[in-house]
Amino acid sequence: MELKEQYSIPRIPAILFMLAAILTLCTFVIYRYIHQDYILTFVFGIALLPLCITLILEIRRKSNLFQKQLTLLIICGAIIFSCYEIGYKGLIYISPTVFIFFFLFNLKSSLILSTLYACISLVSALQVESVELVLRFSVATFDCIIFAAIFAHIINKQRQALVHLANTDELTGALNRKQLKTKLEQSVYEYQQQQIPASLLLIDIDFFKMVNDNLGHIIGDQLLNKFSQHIQKKIRKDDLLFRFGGEEFLILLPNTQFESAAIVAEDLRRSIEEQHFLDQHTQVTCSIGVADLRQADTLDSWLKTCDNLLYTAKNAGRNCVVARA
Repeated sequence: MELKEQYSIPRIPAILFMLAAILTLCTFVIYRYIHQDYILTFVFGIALLPLCITLILEIRRKSNLFQKQLTLLIICGAIIFSCYEIGYKGLIYISPTVFIFFFLFNLKSSLILSTLYACISLVSALQVESVELVLRFSVATFDCIIFAAIFAHIINKQRQALVHLANTDELTGALNRKQLKTKLEQSVYEYQQQQIPASLLLIDIDFFKMVNDNLGHIIGDQLLNKFSQHIQKKIRKDDLLFRFGGEEFLILLPNTQFESAAIVAEDLRRSIEEQHFLDQHTQVTCSIGVADLRQADTLDSWLKTCDNLLYTAKNAGRNCVVARA
């Protein structure tokens, strides 16, 4: 249940960034045209085109990350050319653009691309400017890259922490019910469209109320935490564990047929029975309902079937697995 890193600028800031960039580049194009520098006018006019297209698509909520990355690289190419042609008047645009790399690429790629971009621009400027001036720009440029990298690293760590808090149960570390609907609806859609199988295991800790009543809620919480950790160690990397409520846990087994799900459930039930979560003299068992996904199932019917099977398992004497026939 690792959180994948995502890189993009939120929609409103992205629109503001692009409007500012378009205004800046338009001013530059008009200035170069007035001074009869038609080559740079043409180059930056071409760079403006993908930027304007990306802005329109962003406003319509149709843009994508790759398109934004490509637009940035095209603009950087135009800036490199301007450094070659007019020296420091092009170098002044490097610092603002290096920051954008860290919004659109992962940290490693941003460092490589922004450093490469800066080096090519600075070397290009040597065709016009003195070594001393280019060195002064170099210090400022690489300071910007370092500061941007530090800032991006801190922001990404904070984002990951917030996403983790929003999506996981604080006590057990399992995914919470906010994620449940999204993940299960995705499985239902994939089965209906592409016949990709999936199964659910609904697990209930037997006689959990007795643990709370006899040993206290603190011990009950410790049991829930250890129980969840044990399950997460036993399931596959792609399987998802949710805290369904109270002492109930739900496991989504993607790409898993009915027969395989029943085997997983029985192996899991047996491994839990063999564990000593509290002490050597206290045995903890569980009951499990197993339901594979079928064509007529909706999200609600799938969950209801699994819940009914768990109820049947508990009524059958507990510590057992009941699977849909």
